[in-house]
Parts: sequence; C-alpha cells; structure tokens
Amino acid sequence: IVVGMIAALQVGTSYLSFRVPRLRPVLDGLPIVVIEDGKPIQKNLHRERISVEELTEEMRQQQIASLDEVQWAVLETSGAISFIKKSDS
Repeated sequence: IVVGMIAALQVGTSYLSFRVPRLRPVLDGLPIVVIEDGKPIQKNLHRERISVEELTEEMRQQQIASLDEVQWAVLETSGAISFIKKSDS
C-alpha cells in the first residue's frame, strides 16, 4: 500500500507540473547560480549544502582546472551542475 501511495504521489506531482506551468517552480525548483565570474557564491552553496570541494570535484570531472576559467556555474533542477567558461577574448 505504501509503495502504491508513493507512486501515486509521484505521478500526481509530475502531472501537475506538466499541466500547470505556474506550479513547476514550486514542485521542481529553480536553477541556482553557484559561481559568478569565477567566485563561489557562499550563500547559495550553503543553502544547497554543497561544499567548495564538491564543486571543484565536479569542475575537474568536466575538464575545468580552476575557478578562474568559470564565468557561471548553475545548479540545475536535476541536481547537475552546468559550467559556462569565460571566453578567451
């Protein structure tokens, strides 16, 4: 019964998120900027319980050597972190 209830809640929230766009940010969350111009935003990292070490580990996995290379980093609603590198010009 418990598994069925959890499945029903999951399907229900997914349906509401799809059918009612205004509820999507409440149900799914919003992307959060965690690095701006090469500097970690401590307030956002703390709120999302992400350490700078975890952030730099993810950077290394995406072939980024240092914070100086990053213009923006965004924690997506899926939990993935997207990095936008600074342009060379």
